[in-house]
Amino acid sequence: MVERSNTSAGSDGQERIAHQARRLQQLLRRTGDAALQASGLTLAQHTVMRVIADSPDASSAEIARQCNVSRQSLQDLIRILRDHGLVRVAEQPVSGRSLPIRITPEGRRVLRKADRAISRVEDRMVAGIPARDVERVAALLDRCAENLEAL
Repeated sequence: MVERSNTSAGSDGQERIAHQARRLQQLLRRTGDAALQASGLTLAQHTVMRVIADSPDASSAEIARQCNVSRQSLQDLIRILRDHGLVRVAEQPVSGRSLPIRITPEGRRVLRKADRAISRVEDRMVAGIPARDVERVAALLDRCAENLEAL
């Protein structure tokens, strides 16, 4: 395990990694929301739709976990998406108690448009960074998340 010095954010001007991660998250949220405006989605709504599309049999609890939101927040997002005709919630569970959530044909159309907008934001975010470094940063961010999830 690598130990970081408490002085690493001191006189040499380096900022703490948590501050940089938060800054990136805020910028991504702002630019993502702006890019998604034409699709009618927010970044949070897009994330929920992307998780549902990628994991169609996931329970609400699993979707909330993957989206890093509370179950109540997820229910609020699902309600908005449902009211706009982008997702539908089954009236009966397929197995267990979980009601499957599916993307509607209109939802798929909106999601494709939103995915293109987010891809442009991501491309801009990594502009000028060699592909091998982008892959390395992505792997390191995954490791950071895994480390915190294990707490």
